[in-house]
Amino acid sequence: MTLQLRPYQRAAIDAIYSYFMTACGHPLVIIPTAGGKSLVMAAFIQEVLAQWPDERIIILTHVRELISQNFAELLRLWPEAPAGIYSAGLNRRDVQAQILFAGIQSVHKKAYNIQRANLVLVDEAHLIPRKADTTYRRFLGDLTRINPQLKIIGLTATPYRLDSGMLHTGPDALFDDIAFEVSVRELIDEGYLAPLISKQTSTKLDVSGVGARGGEFIAGQLEAAVDQDPITQAAIAEVVAYGRDRRSCSCSAPASITPGTSVMPCANAASPARPSSATRPRPSAIGSSPPSSGARSGRWPRWAC
Repeated sequence: MTLQLRPYQRAAIDAIYSYFMTACGHPLVIIPTAGGKSLVMAAFIQEVLAQWPDERIIILTHVRELISQNFAELLRLWPEAPAGIYSAGLNRRDVQAQILFAGIQSVHKKAYNIQRANLVLVDEAHLIPRKADTTYRRFLGDLTRINPQLKIIGLTATPYRLDSGMLHTGPDALFDDIAFEVSVRELIDEGYLAPLISKQTSTKLDVSGVGARGGEFIAGQLEAAVDQDPITQAAIAEVVAYGRDRRSCSCSAPASITPGTSVMPCANAASPARPSSATRPRPSAIGSSPPSSGARSGRWPRWAC
């Protein structure tokens, strides 16, 4: 399938090439939520292997839903991609795949089974703690010991952690610089994102009894507090009421909640009590557009510097 990259998606990929032409660190690519990071990763991977077919790439994230989404986007762009998945939750362990989509909880002790990688793309890179003794940092450290020239590219909408600040500054920062950034405001102005209009809701979430760990809510406690059928049904009813005169709608959770929270509330919304299709707003779709012949030098991009 031919997909056309949006101009900022093309610019993000070109910025990665440009970064490695002049620097040897680990860069960040900052694209807002719903900006199409999955397609950026897929197009970048396809281009890298077209120019340097011996490279091995790992795409690392924290939940199986993102693993499946990113894997599916690559196959949508490149059906013959030599790609596999390593995720216990998805019951796949394609450890030898040249392009490996992996869950950190499944692979954090498996670096020496996976062996050499040239590039690691970390989706939701803001979830990597600053501390060295964590699953992410131990796994990436092991991969670096296997290949000292390993390069790590972080993709995120949030280049900041409450417990340590900007991802690329300060002691022990994993990332070295921001290679590319596009803002929510820019994507709204260019028509790629809808303007956000906040509305006061009647449904409230009580998280007063939910603890925090490492700057994030404790997932199990948060799920117990918010994944309750009356809350879900009340929230869905409000969405329907607000969306009756809309062609489509999109629902999301704050970044501070999403990383550790189960998707069960969303799944539980699909119950017999939900509104009929006649009264329910249609879910929105995010369109992607075929890679243009963006300017690339074709020179070795210095992963190995």
